[in-house]
Amino acid sequence: MLILIKTSIKTIFILLLLLANTLNLLANRQALESPDDTVKIKTNTSEIASKDELIIPEELKKKSIDFQINSDISYFNINHFVNSDSKMLFIQAWQKENEVKKLYTKTDSLRNIYANSSDERKQEISSLILKAEQQTIALNEEIPSLYEKARNEENQYWQAATPELILAFQKKIQLYSDSVKQVKEIKIENKALSEAVPDTITFYEAKQKEIAKEVAPTGIVYKIQVGAFKNKMPESAAKAIKKLSILRKVENYKDEKGVKIYTTGNLKSYKEAFTMLSQVKHEGIRNATITAYQNGKRIDLNDARKLTNETANP
Repeated sequence: MLILIKTSIKTIFILLLLLANTLNLLANRQALESPDDTVKIKTNTSEIASKDELIIPEELKKKSIDFQINSDISYFNINHFVNSDSKMLFIQAWQKENEVKKLYTKTDSLRNIYANSSDERKQEISSLILKAEQQTIALNEEIPSLYEKARNEENQYWQAATPELILAFQKKIQLYSDSVKQVKEIKIENKALSEAVPDTITFYEAKQKEIAKEVAPTGIVYKIQVGAFKNKMPESAAKAIKKLSILRKVENYKDEKGVKIYTTGNLKSYKEAFTMLSQVKHEGIRNATITAYQNGKRIDLNDARKLTNETANP
């Protein structure tokens, strides 16, 4: 009996040794394989973070936006976005809008230089103006598409969200909107107080008149007419034109009948004007039309197309 017990203990001891060795081998194997896997995972994560790192411009961080996703959800700050891809699309569109504004400033400066330049330089300057206009058109074609993609991606998230989540977000947005509104009201009050100083008003008006003075461009120029009003401009039209002026430079003048004409664009070809017309309509001015001017005086559109050899539709 004693011999059997000793044999059993010895057998169990041998089995325990074998089990310990097996576990030790597995642990050593895992220790050898684990560092490589960990490094690989960390490296990949680092690469992805570097590639997809989202940099928000400082100006946009502080800026209020008004970006409607659907009938229930609107964003008033860049941080309201829930999807990094759609946030990136919005940032790209916003940056392109800033590029457009810079191009408007550049073309205005070039037009002023053109008006005071010799005939030898006018051809060179007109080429620069045309190039800037073409860049503006290209950017204005991209911007609505980028905004629409951003809106669609965000809308997918909110379509799948619970009513409780939507309600909580709406409350958050309402608080943010109220605070922004209060800040705007304070700014308006401060502006009204500053404009109450007579000397300031006189100086400002004189400066504005000086800036508004422009020399009419020579040759054939196509413009997009966005409004024509004999009397007071309707409120709906005023809002639409004000919204358009954020993206484009809107000019106005009174014709010989006393009608105030609002236009945007100074284009050298009917084809470019036709492209801009579709953009302006997409931006909210549904009744916009193409008009033509020769040496600053309005002429018949068909006559202008003959003069620029563009009788066929683009």
